[in-house]
Amino acid sequence: MKTSPQNLRARDADRADVCAMLDAALADGQLTAAEHETRTAAAMRAEHFAALDRLVDDLQVTADLAATPVARGLARAPRRWWIPVGAIVLAGLLGAGAGLLGRTVGDAVLDDPLPDLTTGNGFAHFLADYRAEYGTTVADELTLYPEYARVDRDSGKPGKQDDLQYRGDFEKWGSQSSRPPDTRSFDLATVDLARYARLVAGAPQSTRVPDGWVSHVTVGYSPGGGKDAEVEISIYVKNEAAQNAHLKIRPNGEPIAVYPVKR
Repeated sequence: MKTSPQNLRARDADRADVCAMLDAALADGQLTAAEHETRTAAAMRAEHFAALDRLVDDLQVTADLAATPVARGLARAPRRWWIPVGAIVLAGLLGAGAGLLGRTVGDAVLDDPLPDLTTGNGFAHFLADYRAEYGTTVADELTLYPEYARVDRDSGKPGKQDDLQYRGDFEKWGSQSSRPPDTRSFDLATVDLARYARLVAGAPQSTRVPDGWVSHVTVGYSPGGGKDAEVEISIYVKNEAAQNAHLKIRPNGEPIAVYPVKR
């Protein structure tokens, strides 16, 4: 017997997708701060697609989040597209539809382009693929760029480290490097993706970078901290005027420090 789409179990990645939609809706005025907080808390507790769907059913979804299973209408008939149909067709023809995931031509399913990997949705996408590829979420260091990621991990061979690049698939780049015996690994699954999504979305405002965007994100132990070092997430922001700033948070989303742009 086939399971109803509404009864499908939600994954962590699906919950993070919905949180990213809620963040975007807060940013463009569709939700109040109170509505956003209530819906985000419910999203993180949701067990099934139907529960997630109800949280975003009345929202307009932006192109960069149209990739997600919830936005594609897995739990119901899709009805949230606000992008002009002509623009969708043109973007598909030109191969420029970065947000148009899961598209079909006849019976063929086209490959899904990656979401911006620095976003909450992108981080969740990377994490799901990493877990599927290696059966673990443990790494030594991770750097997320909008279009690709680099991750260092224990190769499983004594004193050796795998340096990997991710663009939808994992490939080794460069020669296998040595791994110092005091290298410490951490679990990427400990990152609170809902709080991360909110903080990374607001990073340009937090760092006071005019017209800024997130250039990259690093996750790893703070350098020079010795045994007391903790895992830090550093979010870097820049703009066209070459102004740069960053902020640091803990995996649970707790802020450590903000280094705003110099006026």
